[in-house]
Amino acid sequence: MAAALLLMPGLAQAHSPMQGIGDFYGGVLHPILVPAHALALVMLGLCCGQGGLYAMRSCYLGFLPALAVGLVLAGAGLDPGSSLEPVLLLVAALTGVMVVLQLSLPHPLFAAMGAAAGLLLGLDSAPEAVAPGPIAAALLGTSLGAFACLLLIADLCERARDQWQRVAVRVAGSWGTASASLVFSLRWLAP
Repeated sequence: MAAALLLMPGLAQAHSPMQGIGDFYGGVLHPILVPAHALALVMLGLCCGQGGLYAMRSCYLGFLPALAVGLVLAGAGLDPGSSLEPVLLLVAALTGVMVVLQLSLPHPLFAAMGAAAGLLLGLDSAPEAVAPGPIAAALLGTSLGAFACLLLIADLCERARDQWQRVAVRVAGSWGTASASLVFSLRWLAP
C-alpha cells in the first residue's frame, strides 16, 4: 500500500507560473503561451480587424467585461469541471473560418463573439497561487496580456489595405483554423 501511494502521480497544474518572472508578468505572458488561448485571441483579433473600427469597438465592449467576470470567477475558485481548452479551440477554428471567408457580420455579433471568448479565456486562466496578492497580480497581468494581444492583432488586421495584405490575413486565418483543429485532435489522441 505504501509503495502504491509513493508511485501515485502528484496533482498536475496546467497553468503554472514561470519561474523567476513573478506572478504579474507570468499573467501577462499566460494568454500567449497557452496555445488554445493564443489561437482564440489571434483569430478573434483577425475577425474583428476585418470588420473595421466599429466591429473592433463592439468586440472590445463584449470582451473586456466578460474577461473581467471570467477572471474574477476563476480567482474566486470557480472550477468549470474540466479544462475549457477544447471549447476555446473550437472558437478559434470557427472564428478562423469566418476570417477565411471574409464574412460580413452584424456588429452585435462581434460583441457576442468577444464576450464568449473573454469569458471562456477568463474562466480557463485560474492562477495557481493561494495567497490573495499573487492571485490578484496574476489575474491583472492576464487581463492586460489578453487585451493587448487582441488589440494588437485587430489593429494590424484593420490596417491591411492592399490586396496582398488582405490575402495574408485570410491565409493567417486558415493557418489558425488548421492549428486549432490539429491541437484539438491531438488532445483527443494523446493518452
